[in-house]
Amino acid sequence: MIGGKTYSFDEEAALLYDAEPPFYPLSYFDKLLDEMDQLLDGDGVLSSRYTTFMEQFIIPKDLLDSVFNVATAESRAITKQYLDLPTQENFVLEYVNDKVWSGYNYYQGDSQSLIQINTDFPIHIDRAIDLASHEGYPGHHIYMMLLDQNLVNTKGWMEYSVYPLFSPLSFISEGSANYGIDMVFPGEKRLAFERDVLFPIVGISKKKAQKFHKVQELKSKLKYAENEIARRYLNGVIGKEDAIGMIEKYLLFSPKKAIQRLNFIETNRSYVINYNLGRDQVANHMKLSGADSELPEKRWEIFKELLSNPYSSSTLKK
Repeated sequence: MIGGKTYSFDEEAALLYDAEPPFYPLSYFDKLLDEMDQLLDGDGVLSSRYTTFMEQFIIPKDLLDSVFNVATAESRAITKQYLDLPTQENFVLEYVNDKVWSGYNYYQGDSQSLIQINTDFPIHIDRAIDLASHEGYPGHHIYMMLLDQNLVNTKGWMEYSVYPLFSPLSFISEGSANYGIDMVFPGEKRLAFERDVLFPIVGISKKKAQKFHKVQELKSKLKYAENEIARRYLNGVIGKEDAIGMIEKYLLFSPKKAIQRLNFIETNRSYVINYNLGRDQVANHMKLSGADSELPEKRWEIFKELLSNPYSSSTLKK
């Protein structure tokens, strides 16, 4: 609300994030759920069956640090092959509770970050790479560091020493952080690292890796469902109970986790588009800039240029 005027989900997305979120009919996601129904064993509610399936891949709390440290070290090592990281760069990892988000990066300046991981709910093994890369390397930690180096220190643009969360910068920040996961762990490389390195730490059988990744790949195609739920809820088309039910159904969340996710939507509103639409527009920009080259050096050069400059949705290549 600005000056007493309330904006729709799409108006807010355009004004805050310079973006136009697409519309997907629920039938699009229903077809994906039908595929998931065939993939998961058992009968009953699909979200419950998904939760049961994922219980095999929970990281015990006493092993969280070990798993995250290994995933972070690998993400950093790969990133460091292509980007010159300052010798003093570092981040501190903390485990917290009672948050609406799963992970958060508080950039401290001078190449330092505080990264917090929310442990309200069980953390599954796939989240180790997601959070290490998204929050750390080459995600938010690197994005903030490069903006700091290039825009503040080199160019003297002091306005970039302050990061407004609800702004076009977040479209690039969240989009590039999600795309960054694929920069360090593309395709089969991720499967191999989780199967051969992370699974043994937790005691998960390597034989489960193939189906696990197939399930996760299919679930990732449901990502735009969150936008549709948020659009309907924030525009007043559906109420709270219906929104929670849709989150359970289309995002395959447990009832309690669905409530937490609705709290995130209520708190951050149209910000949710930055994770999915942001990621896809960054991927398209990278492709149109020549990042589909077989040379990883070229891909990282383009990615660094993106992270070092004040792009927004409308200035990305389309």
